[in-house]
Amino acid sequence: MITRKTRNGLIALVLLTTVSFWVSREQDGELPGPVAGLDPKLDYALRDFELQFFDDNGQPTINMQAPVLKNNPKLQRGTVEQPVIKLIQPDAVWDITADAAIMTADKEHIQLSGRVHVQRREPTSGIWAELKTREVRIEVTPQTASTDQSVSMFDGLNRMDAMGMNLDMKNGKFQLYHRVKATYAVN
Repeated sequence: MITRKTRNGLIALVLLTTVSFWVSREQDGELPGPVAGLDPKLDYALRDFELQFFDDNGQPTINMQAPVLKNNPKLQRGTVEQPVIKLIQPDAVWDITADAAIMTADKEHIQLSGRVHVQRREPTSGIWAELKTREVRIEVTPQTASTDQSVSMFDGLNRMDAMGMNLDMKNGKFQLYHRVKATYAVN
């Protein structure tokens, strides 16, 4: 036989369990939203980070991943170790890697250094080209890249080497500056 005290304890336990379940369900729908931006005045380091930008339609446009991002508020710049950047355009995808990168606080200027590898692919046609150099300056909003260093370009058939280059990433056109040497495949 159950005593009155035991019965009241069981009823209280069931009631508390029901209230706990109801409160936890209410809180599940209130997940915190994504962080809009970190304060550039803070001194911080992020490990294994991923940065994603979207266009007005919610489609991804830029993705950057790296093992380490450090922000230096005094110098107003961020340093990135081994960045992997993907720029997604309607007709092409740019894959960019480097040993290191330095970003300004406004994230408009990126300086890639070390072994810099840039590859442009057109998914619909299969056309691709790659560029290798030691240093590249990227202007984010106009989507341009430039270097004064030696550049080697290859598209699977043709090879071009030069000293210095300017690249418009929106239309894939480039200008080579000095000591241009090209080898073209003849069909």
